[in-house]
Amino acid sequence: MSDPRVVAAGQGRQFRGPTGAPMTVKIGGAVTGGAYSLIEYSHAAGAPGPPPHVHERHEEAFRVLEGELSLDIDDRTITLGAGEYAVVPRGAVHRPYNAGLVEVRFLFITSPALDDFFAEMAELNAATDGNPSADALRELGARWDCVFTALPGGGATTRMVNEER
Repeated sequence: MSDPRVVAAGQGRQFRGPTGAPMTVKIGGAVTGGAYSLIEYSHAAGAPGPPPHVHERHEEAFRVLEGELSLDIDDRTITLGAGEYAVVPRGAVHRPYNAGLVEVRFLFITSPALDDFFAEMAELNAATDGNPSADALRELGARWDCVFTALPGGGATTRMVNEER
């Protein structure tokens, strides 16, 4: 029998998430054999979140810890309060963001695991001062089953990191 994995508050693999806020991978794909990732994240008040995107082979489930998280899913917008959950099914265009006046903290699960995608996104944002090109985002997304559906074309850059840094 294996030992259980215990991750204390404030522990886990940490880096800047796509919006510039600290992201903590509590349980990553290396631990789960790639089955899922459990990630803690936050969006500042008014943070737009990532560009709309779709995963054909991944689901994402969200649980709000504090504040309110808005989720655009296909042609709907839902708002989750503290303690509420939502699952974004495979193939749905979606975007999590914070339309509220206070920070939102939430957990999300990606299945299969996507924590290495977010680590690579953090590296790309660091290398481009938060301004990766649309082409770089498309290339990263193509490797990780993340198709961005609303990016500027050509060599334009997309501001991914909030100014709050």
